[in-house]
Amino acid sequence: MNMAHSRINSLLIFYLSFLLLIHLKKSLCMRNDSRCLSNSCQKNSTCAAGHREDTCRCADVPPDTMEELCNKTSDPCSSNPCLQNATCLSSPGNLSFTCECPAGYNGTTCERAVSMCDTNPCEHGGTCQNGVAGPICLCSAGYTGTLCEMDFDECISEPCHNGAVCRDGVDEYSCYCVPGYQGKHCDLEVNECVSDPCLNGATCLNQIGKYDCICPFGYTGANCELEIDECLSQPCLNGATCRDAPGGFSCSCAAGFQGYRCQHDVDECASLPCRHGGRCHDRAAGYSCNCTGTGFMGQHCETLIPLCWSQPCYNNATCEDSADSYTCHCWPGYTGARCETDISECSSNPCPAEAQCVERSWARWYGSIPALPSHFSYDKAEGYVCSCKPGFTGCLQDIEIDLNVITPENASPESSLNVKTGCTKKDWCENHPCQNRGRCTNLWLSYHCDCYRPYTGPRCSAEYIPGRFGSEDSSGYAAFSVDATQNENLNISMFVRTRKSSGLLLTLRNSTSIYIRVYLEGGKLTVLALNSIKLLGKHSMNDGNFYLIMLKIEPNKIELFQSSQYLGFISTPVLSTQRKKILYIGGLPDNRETNRTGRYFKGCIQDVRVNNQPLEFFPVTNSQNSFINRTLINVTQGCMGDNLCKSNPCHNGGVCYSLWDDFTCTCPPNTAGKACEEVKWCELGPCPHEAQCQLVHQGFECLANAVFSGRSSAIFYRSNGKISRDLTNIIFGFRTRDTDVILLYAEKEPEFVTISIHNSKLLFQLQSGNSFYKLTLASSLPVSDGKWHQVMVSMVEPLSQFSRWHIDIDNKKDTATSTTATGSLNFLREETDIYVADKAFDSLDGLRGCMSTIEISGIYLSYFENAAVHTKKPQEEQFLKISANPALTGCLQVDACSSDPCMHEGICEDFFTSYRCVCAQGWTGTHCETNIDECFSNPCVHGNCTDRIASYECICEPGYTGLNCEEDIDNCHGHQCANGATCIDGVNGYSCLCASNFTGKLCRYRKLPHTVCGNEDRNLTCFNYGNCTDLSGELACVCLPGFAGERCEKDIDECSSDPCLNGGLCQNLLNKFHCLCDVNYAGDRCEIDLTTDLISNVFTSIGSVMLALLLILFLAVVVSVIAANKRATQGTYSPSRQEKEGSRVEMWNMVQPPPMERLI
Repeated sequence: MNMAHSRINSLLIFYLSFLLLIHLKKSLCMRNDSRCLSNSCQKNSTCAAGHREDTCRCADVPPDTMEELCNKTSDPCSSNPCLQNATCLSSPGNLSFTCECPAGYNGTTCERAVSMCDTNPCEHGGTCQNGVAGPICLCSAGYTGTLCEMDFDECISEPCHNGAVCRDGVDEYSCYCVPGYQGKHCDLEVNECVSDPCLNGATCLNQIGKYDCICPFGYTGANCELEIDECLSQPCLNGATCRDAPGGFSCSCAAGFQGYRCQHDVDECASLPCRHGGRCHDRAAGYSCNCTGTGFMGQHCETLIPLCWSQPCYNNATCEDSADSYTCHCWPGYTGARCETDISECSSNPCPAEAQCVERSWARWYGSIPALPSHFSYDKAEGYVCSCKPGFTGCLQDIEIDLNVITPENASPESSLNVKTGCTKKDWCENHPCQNRGRCTNLWLSYHCDCYRPYTGPRCSAEYIPGRFGSEDSSGYAAFSVDATQNENLNISMFVRTRKSSGLLLTLRNSTSIYIRVYLEGGKLTVLALNSIKLLGKHSMNDGNFYLIMLKIEPNKIELFQSSQYLGFISTPVLSTQRKKILYIGGLPDNRETNRTGRYFKGCIQDVRVNNQPLEFFPVTNSQNSFINRTLINVTQGCMGDNLCKSNPCHNGGVCYSLWDDFTCTCPPNTAGKACEEVKWCELGPCPHEAQCQLVHQGFECLANAVFSGRSSAIFYRSNGKISRDLTNIIFGFRTRDTDVILLYAEKEPEFVTISIHNSKLLFQLQSGNSFYKLTLASSLPVSDGKWHQVMVSMVEPLSQFSRWHIDIDNKKDTATSTTATGSLNFLREETDIYVADKAFDSLDGLRGCMSTIEISGIYLSYFENAAVHTKKPQEEQFLKISANPALTGCLQVDACSSDPCMHEGICEDFFTSYRCVCAQGWTGTHCETNIDECFSNPCVHGNCTDRIASYECICEPGYTGLNCEEDIDNCHGHQCANGATCIDGVNGYSCLCASNFTGKLCRYRKLPHTVCGNEDRNLTCFNYGNCTDLSGELACVCLPGFAGERCEKDIDECSSDPCLNGGLCQNLLNKFHCLCDVNYAGDRCEIDLTTDLISNVFTSIGSVMLALLLILFLAVVVSVIAANKRATQGTYSPSRQEKEGSRVEMWNMVQPPPMERLI
């Protein structure tokens, strides 16, 4: 029995411990055990937890099909919505469709017929009409074609004559005449002899597009302008002039030279030309006298220097010379022999104690105190003014004197003046009184305008009048006498406007020298000081706009500014300047001195200021200023430019428009140049597409690089018989790897020229004129390296009949000059064939390589026949290609392999017109850029192939494995389909085919029933236990709680109000919700914070368990006692039972029983 008792106690303790663990789990380890967490829904459907089972809400099908587990999607094209036999297109999982309409229809379902003219098929303004077979276009003038797409070619009738070029337009055409013809159709011949071009009595013969001069004896040249000249060899020396004479010459020597050829220098100082002790300096063409220290001046020190030239008088006094002295006439207010003393009118303190005495001679006070004018002038420099301290202007408030409040009302009239009650202040700047962007400063009783230069006046309404220099190319200048304290800094500024690149702007000089010049050099501002280097600005200023320039002069340096931009400075020796200076603007009285730094200035100068004091060419007002002493020579008022159109500068019918000191021409089409002097032949597109058009004199040429392949590729040329210029040079480029080949060859016995490559060196050979010697030049460096080389072979003296020759390769990288002389290439002008890329004398093969278009003295040897050129070349002088074989063009400008085009260690082979890459193993492509694609054969059956070098890698799709992804993984192994469902293996997953009364991804849930009411013609299906009713002929669904919709197909989302707190996840159930709480929260809405209730819950749980254990222990004791008693009564004879059940027991309540006896 003890054993049974122990078993019972153990079972009770185990059961109570299990209950305790369940309670702790719910208190401390809340978790979501929803079935929806298994993601059983497919095809992007949403899982909704129900009371007994989960349901799937499909994303793209009606709600009433959720029992199908979203595995069926209706096809929107199944109803054939597209009309007119159009093609219906839809996408899987998408309820929308698209109709591909046949021609002539559009709309969502191709329901609308399209007009053939709706798309405006007619081009160039044609009118569209609907026809039976399509649109009919009525074309505008000048166009034709079914859709008016073609411009009617008015040039097809060849209206232009005499080789003119016809340019088609819209319903018109234009003729571009070759030289020698004019008129709308180029049918009028131009008489080139009208201008009488032939000189020296020559006879002019008119030709087509040219003229010929028949020269008299002793003259030559195209216009008979050249006499057979013995002076071409320049026999006269030292700048002498050579005069040609029959059979000889004579030399007119420059000053200072003599002799038959002017070879002897004459000593001009031998005659002692310098007077009064002047020192004579002999020069190459004259002499000069240094008069320093003699007291004389002039070319020969012959003129006594006037004492007033040194400007000895101060304070703008007038100096008067006498026989051996001078006299200074002072302005009132100054005294002294040189007017150097300013009479001090304030020394007697004439002003009251509260006023300041200011002498009128104090120039620095002008413009700063009201008692003085704005500008200083010497004629009003005598006397003084008293500058009184101004009274207070403004408002005062709460004035107390000895604790007595002072107001205007209680002040006596004698104790106040100009005091008013209140505080009113007017905004004088409110109406914007300052003009021309002047800045307004509001004062108490007025306003003040700070003007931008060059404006002035109280309201900035006046403008300093500019001075016009060089009008109609005249020479002029302005001179101002500037009086400043000795060694005082000077600040000179002005506005400058010009279109010239050179010109003298200003010069500052004293009595002895010009020590500062500011001028334009190449359009840039330049300053030059005495005994110093020049400072050149950075930016051009000759574009016709105004520029503000400023010069800051200090004793040992000069700073330069342009448009407030600092240009730099130059250091100068200490400038011990004199007080009186002369500022010249625009030029100097001496023409030679002006030309030392360019020329006289042409343009406009405005608002000249020295130390902020204006120097006015033409004063705005009659006010006097300190710089009233001025001289104007050919300086006009204003800034009007010259009318350059009066000379009719525009050619070829261009219209001239005058600009400021310039002009512009509106040129007719296909003409160019500032004066429309150039015909833009290349804009007519005359050359083949592979050629580049190059303008030449009176025409154009088509340039290209030719490729020569060796045998039978040579071409040859011949002059057209109209070349008149001297042929003195050959320019061309080539590249080849041949070591022995002829590049150019021409011969007319006994004259010939050859340019070839011999032993990899370039070789030039020429025999010309009456010379019996062959001239030879060779390069020092090899040229057979496959790279481009540019060559120029030219006469050293192109104007001579015989000259040395010079060869230049690659821009002087390799040069050579002959020691002997020979003639020119003029033998090529008549009946001489010029061979290009011919075979060498000892070889059957010609050039293998490239050559650019060869140029002989500006005339090109084109690789294109005239028939291949779209437009006839208008120039007169030409070399014509007469060989029948065409030239192959397209040679690359650089070595095709120079850019290393072959990738991945490929080897490049140059073929002049192209290249070929020999690729390393594993690579292919033009540049070896493509890795050989082992994925090309699609080895991966169910996966994506990734190409590697000489290999590949398969990345399998989900559900497949193997080297080539050829093995399908059996996803039904260990499937979880329930309720007798059949597992269907799929790609990377499986699906369950449920029995008829089950549904769900794993067939775990029974289908909800539905009801149907109505008849065969009109019925309604109510889902989700909805009750279908027929009320007065209207079918309706009465939904259960938790469902909504016309057919009860919608499950009401009880989570839409976000009922879960503290980050709980809401799970929507049928007509309710369930919150999945965070581990630290609990409750129906996760509203209980477990972190605060955890300890109390634990103690509560432990107390409950202890109480239960005590109760169990008590019950165990009671049971034990009962069991012991029962044991005492068990058996055949039981004394204890006898004691209980015998008669004595029945009498316990009546008689006291005797002492109990027991058998042991």
